[in-house]
Amino acid sequence: MSVHSVIGGNGTIGAVAVRHLAAAGCEVRIVQRHPRLIEGAVATASADVFDLDGLTKAVEGSDVMYLILGLPYDAKVWLEGFPRAVSHAVEAARRVGARLVYFDNVYMYGPVQGVMTEDTPDNPTTQKGLARARAARVLMEAVEKGAIRGLIARSADFYGDYRPFDQVKAIAEKLEKGRKAQLLLRADKVHSLTYIPDAGRAVAVLGQQADAFDAIWHMPTDPNALTGAQLVELIGALLGKEARHTVLPKLLLRMVGLFDGTVRGLLEMSYQFEQDYRVDSSKITQAYGLTATPMRQALAEHLRFLGYALAADAHQPGGGLGSMGTGG
Repeated sequence: MSVHSVIGGNGTIGAVAVRHLAAAGCEVRIVQRHPRLIEGAVATASADVFDLDGLTKAVEGSDVMYLILGLPYDAKVWLEGFPRAVSHAVEAARRVGARLVYFDNVYMYGPVQGVMTEDTPDNPTTQKGLARARAARVLMEAVEKGAIRGLIARSADFYGDYRPFDQVKAIAEKLEKGRKAQLLLRADKVHSLTYIPDAGRAVAVLGQQADAFDAIWHMPTDPNALTGAQLVELIGALLGKEARHTVLPKLLLRMVGLFDGTVRGLLEMSYQFEQDYRVDSSKITQAYGLTATPMRQALAEHLRFLGYALAADAHQPGGGLGSMGTGG
């Protein structure tokens, strides 16, 4: 039985990956500073990713390591933290002879005209994008030198049970109260979103495929990206509520950002909301048959998870806005 150590296995994506790895018959170990044993895991190990020797000890005996790391949404923290964390994970993997799966996002691409694919060149225009580009480069350079076998699993902005900021919940709460949902900067630009259960499942599948390594993969993402306005409309249809929205302009966000670090961080990434943001995941579909849960279905699942009662037609195939187009 192969041993899979999930650094961040108690987190949003990590916990889903743990369950899928266990279901596939893998022996799963959760590694983080204060690990908790959860469904699917058989062991835990306490380690800080910034302590190389401690991390190496925690992952001894692993066949595959997964680095699924979250850091405070601050550019300075990211610039120091992500490259260093990946460097330590790479070295720990080299020492114990494990393959490495690194969960990433698409910030390093910067503003892209068209669709982001795994071949899109790095062109970071923000500090967070630069942090992600540097971290990814650490891993891929190690792969190119033959030091380890590793892969990068990249996600678009994700949605689902993400407690730091659940945008579906935020929209639903407004609509349930008869109020307008709040959207950032623009309502008419499409924005790809990756469903958390799809991302966690894909991470687990990739980690078990020897031929998936030494490459970059986008997580399964519904190709029918919606605009902000369409997302509000779809959530409204599922809830049977009037779908109204307002757009929070940049000037207002700048004022709020004077007192709120998260908002300041979002403003740095404003290009993602001011132009179309499309992520293509056809590569993983063609290679391993992994497809995204259609957004309408995923939203309905998540709204039920949050405790919302869905409108009668939301339970029927094609009910609500099941065939909504891409908005451009």
